[in-house]
Amino acid sequence: MEDKTNRETNDFITFMKEQGKLINQKLEESLGNENSKQNIQKLLGRGGYKYDSNSIEKSIIDPAWYLVSQGGKRLRPVFTLLVIGLFKKDFDDYIEFSIIPEVLHTGTLIHDDIEDKSIKRRNADCVHIKYGLDIALNLGDFMFYFPMKALIDSDKLSTEQKLKITREYINDMLKLGIGQGVDLAWHNYLVNISDISEENYLRTAFDKTGALLGFAAKLGAIIGNANEKQVEALGKFGATIGVSFQIRDDYLNIENSKVSDSKGGIGDDITEGKVTLFVLHALKLANPTDKKRLIDILNSHTSNDKLKKEASDLLIKYNSDGYVKDMADSLIEESWKEIDSAFPDSPSKKRLKEMVGFILNRNF
Repeated sequence: MEDKTNRETNDFITFMKEQGKLINQKLEESLGNENSKQNIQKLLGRGGYKYDSNSIEKSIIDPAWYLVSQGGKRLRPVFTLLVIGLFKKDFDDYIEFSIIPEVLHTGTLIHDDIEDKSIKRRNADCVHIKYGLDIALNLGDFMFYFPMKALIDSDKLSTEQKLKITREYINDMLKLGIGQGVDLAWHNYLVNISDISEENYLRTAFDKTGALLGFAAKLGAIIGNANEKQVEALGKFGATIGVSFQIRDDYLNIENSKVSDSKGGIGDDITEGKVTLFVLHALKLANPTDKKRLIDILNSHTSNDKLKKEASDLLIKYNSDGYVKDMADSLIEESWKEIDSAFPDSPSKKRLKEMVGFILNRNF
């Protein structure tokens, strides 16, 4: 007999793939080469001068589509759609808005890869490797603003809804920038690593990784005409999913997984010297010799496989892997309880619960 959990997981993956096709169609309409001239005209309007469409395609459209077309699970847009469904609306009627958090996320990936000196993203060259640092920096900036054009031009939403979404967009993008800044300070060792608490980490992950998932949820809630309390609760739920996602991503980076493979191999975070919950837990328990050794390896930003393995062994030595897994599970399960009690059963709520389970068991 087929295991019920496996059946539900497979069912959700099928649903994700089906929605992903629709989302990818919208992304291609907005960023693909086929509609590039039409889209450029929509963006720039009539300014009295002739624009250089060929250069825009080479510096914006081509590199943007290069990264977007590589795929991704499209969790953020699917999340937005499912939240819309909580409010008894047909989420397929609003699919063009679901790509907003996905395009914003893509912009952050471009900047992250530059800041982390990464080489690979989704098993392909990073944008700054393929197209150059200057093109990548400018494109990342463009991606932070471009998707909001769909919101501004839409006649499906009221002016009040647009203002609420814009306010949340600004607030969450600021949180994201601050969270990323803190993370950069940590892995560039601008502060004493021993002074960083687990609460500091959780807040940074809440802002850095949680901001866009929180925004994806709030976007769906506002489209669904949610009240302020519902918007806040769903935003917190989304951001907490982001924290759990980040904790698991940090863990999967130091073992054989699709996550580590897509970023160029095991221990990429060790090379970057990243301060993760994994690291903080090990440092709290480590003896003075191990603590100094782990900090030294992280601070060296080494690419040496032997040293990366040594650091990974130190993390596992203090059962930090088990600790962070339990933390990730606990955070998301507690957050789901609030949503479960606040909304009646529905197909969208069932899918949201399946999404939680999918993230808790991820290795992609």
